Amino acid sequence: MKNIFTLVLLLSTLSFYGQDKKVSFLNLVGNNIQVPSGCEAQSEYEMQACDGTSIKWDYYTDDMLSAVFDATISAFAESNSSKTEVTFTSFGEQLKGYKFKMGTTYQYFLKGKIKDQALMINLGTPKDISKTDDLDGFLSLFFDEAS
Repeated sequence: MKNIFTLVLLLSTLSFYGQDKKVSFLNLVGNNIQVPSGCEAQSEYEMQACDGTSIKWDYYTDDMLSAVFDATISAFAESNSSKTEVTFTSFGEQLKGYKFKMGTTYQYFLKGKIKDQALMINLGTPKDISKTDDLDGFLSLFFDEAS
């Protein structure tokens, strides 16, 4: 009986401590953004399939940002001719990049600096964002303006 109790205690401890901690806030260069209800973040830097929209960002040095961004855009442009320049504003900072139409969705790659931190944002959404009014829902938590 003692062995059974020990085994149950051990298994319950492992299951309790082995659970992943749910991410409640995204961290965009120190700006905390609450994960919307019904959505789930993969990490503090990535949210997948929230109302059909996914967003992820990576931090780089200035030199690395240009190299990674250019390589990403070149790879997408090879297989997709719908490349359009876009500009977004996030937390008062301008981010420039490109939009690609991919079937029924749009892929946005943006680069710039927020709080002097170089970053690239990868946004996939069914929305064609061409003006600020298109930034509804949780996208308005990330971006102030779009053009």
